[in-house]
Amino acid sequence: MKKIFKKAITVLGSAALIGATVGAAAAAAYPMPFTSNTAIVVGANAAPSDNIAASSIASNLDAASAGGSVTTLTGATGVTEDEVVLGGTINASGYKVETTMTDAKISSLLDEKISWDDGDGSDDYDIHESIVIDGDMSVLTSFNDEDLTGVALSNNMALEYRYYFDDAIPIEASVAANADDLYLTILGQSYEVTNITSSTISVVTSEEMSVGIGESVTVQGKTFTVDDLASGSARINGVTISEGNSKKIDGLQVEVDADSIFYNDNFPEQASLTLKIGEDISKTYTNGDEYIGEDEDDPLWTWTISDPTTAGGYIGVSYNVNINDADDNEAEDTIKYAGAGYILPENFAKVKLDGLTDVDYEDVTVKFTTRDLYNSSDSAIAVEDEEVVVISAESTSSITVGSEETDEIYLFYANNASVTETAAANGTIEVFYRDHEGDNTPTNKARYVAQHDLGVTNEMSEATIGTIEVGDSTVIISATVAGGAMTLSFSNPADATGVSAYDIDLNVSGTAISQSAGTLEQLGATAEDADAGDITVRGIDVSTKEESIMNYFGIIVAEDDSAGVEGNANEDEITLSIPSDQVYATVSVVAGGEASTTEEAGVMTVMDNAVSSVAGKNLIVVGGSAINSVAADLLGGAYSEGMFTTETDVAAGQFMIESFDRAGKTALLVAGYNAADTEKAVTYLLNKDVDTTVGVKMIGTSANEATVV
Repeated sequence: MKKIFKKAITVLGSAALIGATVGAAAAAAYPMPFTSNTAIVVGANAAPSDNIAASSIASNLDAASAGGSVTTLTGATGVTEDEVVLGGTINASGYKVETTMTDAKISSLLDEKISWDDGDGSDDYDIHESIVIDGDMSVLTSFNDEDLTGVALSNNMALEYRYYFDDAIPIEASVAANADDLYLTILGQSYEVTNITSSTISVVTSEEMSVGIGESVTVQGKTFTVDDLASGSARINGVTISEGNSKKIDGLQVEVDADSIFYNDNFPEQASLTLKIGEDISKTYTNGDEYIGEDEDDPLWTWTISDPTTAGGYIGVSYNVNINDADDNEAEDTIKYAGAGYILPENFAKVKLDGLTDVDYEDVTVKFTTRDLYNSSDSAIAVEDEEVVVISAESTSSITVGSEETDEIYLFYANNASVTETAAANGTIEVFYRDHEGDNTPTNKARYVAQHDLGVTNEMSEATIGTIEVGDSTVIISATVAGGAMTLSFSNPADATGVSAYDIDLNVSGTAISQSAGTLEQLGATAEDADAGDITVRGIDVSTKEESIMNYFGIIVAEDDSAGVEGNANEDEITLSIPSDQVYATVSVVAGGEASTTEEAGVMTVMDNAVSSVAGKNLIVVGGSAINSVAADLLGGAYSEGMFTTETDVAAGQFMIESFDRAGKTALLVAGYNAADTEKAVTYLLNKDVDTTVGVKMIGTSANEATVV
């Protein structure tokens, strides 16, 4: 299985928040950012295998594509919270996104007076609109659901629109015959409301239009013609309807609106009337019923009606589906990844996951091996070829133990018979560091720095081993020994959620440690196999998960995908990708503006000589510069196979995968020295772990092996 959260990446930065396109995608691990707005480019004269490879990529991306319609609200205004804690709700205390947002937060929301004559004189009534997030609308990671293909926004029936009556409106009583029509602007649409009760609303749902004698109108594909008019009736498609009444014609209700006929015997050609045509002229909806236009049996949005005729009552429309995992992916009721959001009916407003804060990642690897262990200053080997736990980082000064900065430390269980530095009555956990600075002779060896006594019971309460510094992130390494095994913990005190004391725990085992013997040589009870409890994240067992797991700080427990194994604890080697700062989500709530909706087409495939037709798209460029002119452009004009090798260091039997910036979009070059090598590159792309960050380049020799260079 492929990783879905990529190590050594720069996470998506905050996007433009207002008027952004819902449905855009961005990330730095394939298939992102190619799940939307993408084209595949193949050389016009390429080998058939290149076209087959492009088809395989297209099928793969279509399965992962955001797809569907893309809605833009140009000029929308609202609020943005750029430090939403991963795993948390988007309206937590202190956030700019609040549980209830009115015009004070979102300027396009109404807060005004409406006038209405109920038959006993006109009165003004105060009303206001709000957008409510009342429940679980959270930013999820793969810790919540390993099948998520990125950080995602959930919506467990938590989003709602409300039209509040600040003053009681007396429409619930029998409406006087001479009362004015009542029009309410709900979700930006003007509705004629014929009645309201404590739990119902009756609205005109038909289309209303003014028509002259002899004229025709078309509704739902059916044509209606005004054949004739009199002072109190009209003949429509041969059917006579008196003023203020309706009849069914051709499957639809047709009403001649009361007092709407204009007729003068002297000028019959100028006669006109108002028609209302629809499946229903008006319809009464009860609290919980489907919103207008929604599926009656399975609505995405439903009416919420709470005593609207009393002061403080409201008419609302609420999201009606629980969306909280990767399986929620049908039509509009789908989990929302970075760039996408939940849009209220009538394109009234949206709640959007804009992206994540910009961070860099550094890998820290935990594995088991043997080392010669030296004392702290002299050159003698104190313990030779011993089993150790190795914790290694990419930077030479990322790990600190005592006063030493290094890129690699070693944990060794020393029993009474083989104490390295000081005599002790009991076993100890001893800590060594790689002397990369050459302070001791010989250099670059494992030098002793500290020990932690296990006591007469061969147990040890939490002891701090050292710290890992990556940018502004500090991860504390600590160890606990009990029952003949060690728990190695990686915690971050800056984790704002406070759910658990530790983020990641590794169950380090081997031969049970005792006064006379013992080793630390594997994860859990079984070597190179995932056992329950080998790895826990915030107290949850993730040992057998087949995908990378991102915790709520942004640390990634990377899947070990060597030799095709599945399960995070297999092979007894774990990579933790640590961000340079805590990763936060950016979420915006906006309303208003001009809405435009387009259909997102599937992934396109074009020839290199037609690349101008896909301007503005991300590209996956298949084939080398000798056969694909777009590849040549990316490589600066290297066309021949010889020049391809000179430019890329990719020779016969090899392939490359490299991301380039192309006019602000990402172009991913997937190319081999020849067609067969390109096939290997595509197979690797579709089945292995590929970082698509601009500037990252991989060179491989087989469909299973490649190295970042």
